[in-house]
Amino acid sequence: MGLSIRGAFAMVAAMVALGGARVAPVEAQTQPPAEPGDDDDAAADEPAAAPAKEGIEAGGFDDYQTAEDRKKARVAVEYGVGLRFRTVFVPKPVLELFVDKASGGVFKPGIGLELTRRKGNFELVLGLEWENVSPKNGFWLDKGDDPSVPAETPDFIEFNSLAWVTADLAFLFSAAMTEQLAFRYGAGLGIGVVTGEILQTDSLCEPGTNAGNIQQNCMENPNAAQINEPADLPPVFPVVDLVIGLQWKPIDKLTLNLETGIRTLAFFGLSSTYYF
Repeated sequence: MGLSIRGAFAMVAAMVALGGARVAPVEAQTQPPAEPGDDDDAAADEPAAAPAKEGIEAGGFDDYQTAEDRKKARVAVEYGVGLRFRTVFVPKPVLELFVDKASGGVFKPGIGLELTRRKGNFELVLGLEWENVSPKNGFWLDKGDDPSVPAETPDFIEFNSLAWVTADLAFLFSAAMTEQLAFRYGAGLGIGVVTGEILQTDSLCEPGTNAGNIQQNCMENPNAAQINEPADLPPVFPVVDLVIGLQWKPIDKLTLNLETGIRTLAFFGLSSTYYF
């Protein structure tokens, strides 16, 4: 049976529709849809990011320094000038280790100037100091002498402005107890130049005089061969420093020191330094 025009048109339209249905699966097969889990597998195949490096591996060498190390690296050198006021003392019993009887001990003030280099808890201190080291004038009896024997009577000793000027270099350290208070200690060496003189005069003593009463029973001999004769003194003495004390810093640039020790002679005193 022959097709009408309307029937032919309907057949063509049906063929086109069927052909489109067949093409779609082919196109879908060329681009297969992602199945569940494919994204997770792809992420798992990618290499994991390396952990962040620290310390030396990352070039951060300072990461391995302690806070104290970094603080020390930042400590600056400071220079200061100061004054010291000291009293030197030698007890009479100490002098009588060298003579049988002395007229007295030494207890005299002194004053000095300090130039200081400070870095952290270390101080290098150059000190210049003057001190009167004269004991009391009076009779001195040599070891083994008997004042009742005319040839062994004591000498009357006059200390004519006996003093010394010293220069010493001390190495001092401090150990902090609080932010402002520290224990201070150290040692040093120097030299002292003697000034003034010691004058000696022979004496006359009453019969029965002993070492204990020479100051009362003896007198200068006006007819003696030795009258106001200068004693032999070395021009210089070594200075040996041993220092301990406390250091107080009311402000960062100022220190006040309470100290004692030995500078060949025993001493105690105060010093203060201002840093620039």
